[in-house]
Amino acid sequence: MAEAKPKENRRVKMTKKLLRNSLIELMARKPIGKITIKEICLNADVNRSTFYLYYADQYALFGEMEAELLEHAKAHLEKIDTDPVSVRYIRELLAYIRANADIFRALLCRKEGMPFQSTFVEASLRKLKQSLPLRCPAPEADYVYYYLIVGSMSIIQRWIEAGFDTPCADMAELIFRLCDKAAAAFG
Repeated sequence: MAEAKPKENRRVKMTKKLLRNSLIELMARKPIGKITIKEICLNADVNRSTFYLYYADQYALFGEMEAELLEHAKAHLEKIDTDPVSVRYIRELLAYIRANADIFRALLCRKEGMPFQSTFVEASLRKLKQSLPLRCPAPEADYVYYYLIVGSMSIIQRWIEAGFDTPCADMAELIFRLCDKAAAAFG
């Protein structure tokens, strides 16, 4: 039986938030491999010994952030299906991405985010295959599913890089319409 994770008190949560924000801020200027624990701690105004209570290194901190964001993104993905009401859930996902712009910029628009991107694509593909049956041979369907997910992710990356120049509602509608048209050709 797996051990239950102990609940974190308010102080631990605040310390971890400071460390996360510090890493995100530093990642806006340089790659994670060039960021030291000392820099993270100085920027967060946290002792190095405190950092090491929670994380082995900057990659462990980054990994925890990735896992948390992936869980939130998966929760939004679970609600999306081929129903036109799904545009609302896409809008909610985009609003979540926009509210966490700095970390999503690091995860979706930089090389350091490749593991997150791969995991996100795989989770999205599984969900899409469950909710959207296509009437075409399996190899062709795999390409269509991949096109829908990676195409949508590319639009989101472009939207982030453009500084969220389009409102969430309009972007959600665009993604939904493009995906719906592409899927309809094979559905």
